[in-house]
Amino acid sequence: MMQYKNIIFDLGNVLVKLNPEGCIGAFKAIGMGELVDSNPQSEGMKLMGKLGVGMITTEAFCDAARELTGTDVTNEDIIDAANKMLVEIPDYKKERLLQLKKAGYRLFLLSNTIDVHWGYCVEHLFPYQNHGVEDYFEHCFLSQRMHLAKPDARIYEEVIRQANINPDETLFIDDLKENCEAAETLGIHTFQNVKFDDWLALTFVR
Repeated sequence: MMQYKNIIFDLGNVLVKLNPEGCIGAFKAIGMGELVDSNPQSEGMKLMGKLGVGMITTEAFCDAARELTGTDVTNEDIIDAANKMLVEIPDYKKERLLQLKKAGYRLFLLSNTIDVHWGYCVEHLFPYQNHGVEDYFEHCFLSQRMHLAKPDARIYEEVIRQANINPDETLFIDDLKENCEAAETLGIHTFQNVKFDDWLALTFVR
């Protein structure tokens, strides 16, 4: 049994089911396999990293991606390939978020995500009955807009400051160990979501 006032959710592999293989395949199909090279030092991954913290715009990313790969595909083709990463947010997870909010918890989202993915989630994945993303979360903190990314401690500091929350009254749910460990250094309680539905077994009390 755990007692918190605030719960911060990651997006991918916590709420959204991801399909990295589908995304890789889609980029390869349009001649942009270099963008999804698993080597973190590759030019493609460096470009992705810049986009993820807002160092470049989506349009500039598309231009740089075409230059890097020597392809002549449209921005829409690139965006469609990127969104193949996103599969679904199951209705039972959206229902759980609504239940937690109704119970009085302050819910937030903190994600290393790009505007392209976020826009797709807002339009296609979060809607449930008559609810949208604004009905689940008090505020959504996104790396591309904050110009910071997990596990940088500064992004957690900004969340604490902007949300005006007490770390000791806060639970952060993320699928990556390094992100949880970084949050813990600031006094935030964490739960590593190893399997997609693990966090649903948590018992929250007020």
